[in-house]
Amino acid sequence: MTDGKRHRMLIVDNDQAICWVLKQAFTDEGYLVDVAPDGQRALDMIEQNAYDLVIMDVMMPVMDGITALERMKNISDRPEVIIMTAHSSMENTVEAMKHGAFDYIVKPFDIDEIISLAGRAVERYRTREKKKADITSLNRDKIIGESPRMHEIYKLLGRIASTDSTVLITGETGTGKDLFARAIHYHSSRRDGPFVVVNCASIPGELLESELFGSVKGAFTGAVSDRKGKCELADDGTLFLDEIGTMRIDLQAKLLIFLQRNEFERVGSSETISVDVRVITATNANLKELTAQDRFRKDLYYRLMVVPMHIPPLRERKTDIEPLVRYFVDRYNARYNRRFRVSQELLNDLKERDWPGNVRELENYMHRLVVLQSGDFGFEESVSFDVPREEDPENITALVVKLLDGKPGTMLDAARETVEKPLIAAVMTKTGGNQSEAAKTLGVSRNTLRKMLDRYGLST
Repeated sequence: MTDGKRHRMLIVDNDQAICWVLKQAFTDEGYLVDVAPDGQRALDMIEQNAYDLVIMDVMMPVMDGITALERMKNISDRPEVIIMTAHSSMENTVEAMKHGAFDYIVKPFDIDEIISLAGRAVERYRTREKKKADITSLNRDKIIGESPRMHEIYKLLGRIASTDSTVLITGETGTGKDLFARAIHYHSSRRDGPFVVVNCASIPGELLESELFGSVKGAFTGAVSDRKGKCELADDGTLFLDEIGTMRIDLQAKLLIFLQRNEFERVGSSETISVDVRVITATNANLKELTAQDRFRKDLYYRLMVVPMHIPPLRERKTDIEPLVRYFVDRYNARYNRRFRVSQELLNDLKERDWPGNVRELENYMHRLVVLQSGDFGFEESVSFDVPREEDPENITALVVKLLDGKPGTMLDAARETVEKPLIAAVMTKTGGNQSEAAKTLGVSRNTLRKMLDRYGLST
């Protein structure tokens, strides 16, 4: 085994001599080998063990190989199968290949021939499992969209994923630009390498250079040891620079050099470090306008614009609202063990909205709807997020009367919770889920806001 992993295989034949010869040969090649006398026993063993490969005869008692092969289709992690027989026929060959056999070999065969064939079969199994793992990784942050606009983006993604071209992803806040960056990475030849994210807006300008390129001991106050930057950590993978439009103009020049040469120097060092990195950037700003204002370098803008990808706002693809809603409801129902149902009335209401916070806002809204339900309710019974307004005294009076009937000693806390929870929910919706902006709007620290979100079950 070239990678040190011992692949497990199952030999299925009622001829004990064949089983013995094959077991010895493949054990010498480093395989872990089990043996079964018929198709039924093979199915039982495959259900209980994880095999990469099955080498199986056709003519056997109890259950023949073709029948066993056909029934393997129902096994989720089906191994690759090589069919062998002393009685070759067109019908058997066609049936074997139709039911997914990797190949068909006729007895007597050369041992080296079947060992070579087994190696290719195992390689296909590994490739298949790797693709499945990639899809699983991608589905953690699944992209949902069935509109024509989204299908155009999928086509573009498919064309550029296998290249090393620099990609600039544009779109409003909350459209999911980071998901598309991850999708490009996971569908590329760099999928086994790191995917390193830098949010340029969240790092102070004076620290961003060392964050990107690293630093050496003594380069600045607090640099007590050599430190690798994100560009170095992304070697053989993808570097995703989010909110690139906020980067300082002097640092843009250094980024341009890095993009052109894949080389950089750590802060405080003159040593050149070379890496192999693909760069994907994203912004919600209009970089062309920023270049006109001399706030973004023109040469960097054109270097980033090798492949532009624009993600449309949710209001321009409203046919995607329903699949998004159902996806989010399924996710949060499962997380919180809820049974929230999506009614047509709810869907109609959601499709009428403009969603300035885009998909992020919609997700946060559905999250709250699911969390605030206490049973199997539809939209018509859902909890209102409306906060009683000062100019509506009837609402305030009704609220006070209700609180007076509460448990003595808890009225003030109950009043605070009654108002705070929907208020925070409404502000989070208004700001598209941006916690920094929501905290500023509410007049609290971000840490306090996080505690309130956790207290009321509103955190995402």
